[in-house]
Amino acid sequence: MNREVLLSQFYAFLTVAIWSSAYVYTKVALLTFSATALGLLRCGVATLCLMTLLTFYRQLAVKWRHIPVFMLSGASGFSLYFIAFNTGSLSLNPTTASIIIALCPIISALLALVVFKEKLRTSQWLATLTAFSAVLFISLQEGSLLISQGIIWMLGAAALLALYNVIQRRMNRQISALQMTAYSFLFGTVMLLGYAPDALRELHDAPSGAIALVIYLGLFPGAVAYITWGKALSLAENTGQVTNWMFLTPCLALLLEYVVTDSYPGKATLAGGTIILICLLCFLRKNKSHGR
Repeated sequence: MNREVLLSQFYAFLTVAIWSSAYVYTKVALLTFSATALGLLRCGVATLCLMTLLTFYRQLAVKWRHIPVFMLSGASGFSLYFIAFNTGSLSLNPTTASIIIALCPIISALLALVVFKEKLRTSQWLATLTAFSAVLFISLQEGSLLISQGIIWMLGAAALLALYNVIQRRMNRQISALQMTAYSFLFGTVMLLGYAPDALRELHDAPSGAIALVIYLGLFPGAVAYITWGKALSLAENTGQVTNWMFLTPCLALLLEYVVTDSYPGKATLAGGTIILICLLCFLRKNKSHGR
């Protein structure tokens, strides 16, 4: 591997390690804040941090033709994503949520098939079908014949994040990762301003510990992680080199969930999650002819 690829792998691992904490601490924060208010507050904290960095590095200037891209990436990666993610987290445990989001690399590859013409092998199509069948298995663990709303919201979040990944990769030669992330967060925050009255009221009534948690979620899983994620995507040779690290997220989230809440997910969730992770590894396995 060359230096850029190695750096992309480092940034990708660092990102998923930070993101893993978001599953558990979002669940805790939702005990105080609503899903929409938490989304706005998290976006707001990240935006303040990132716009400050843009000012410091004198990178505020962008081209007008990039504004529609920022609006689309802000919606897919932040405003709509946070609403879907937070709403799904209300009824799912952190490990289940992370397992569903782990489908993002597969969805990203399906989008890349359309955008970048990156072809999929037969084994990858089989892995995709099996992985989504495992999602259905997890949803039916309590005997219900309907997919739970939490899983539907989280699948939507995974699809939105996949779209954001593709947009980031498409723009990485035209704009810096910091600018792309900062302006995407800015437009994502603007789109959520309609929830500002609720957010301010909830923030006023929240204990100091919950406020500190919001700052953490906005600063680290928000600003810092998305900077390193954008950097990883910009340095990688292809999208899969970065998104494949997301299969570690459920493992890290499971460990943190046990440490913070002293609880484990159900056996069906663990079984379905294991199937999804195996499918993901099979999906990401390269042909012998591809080389390293």
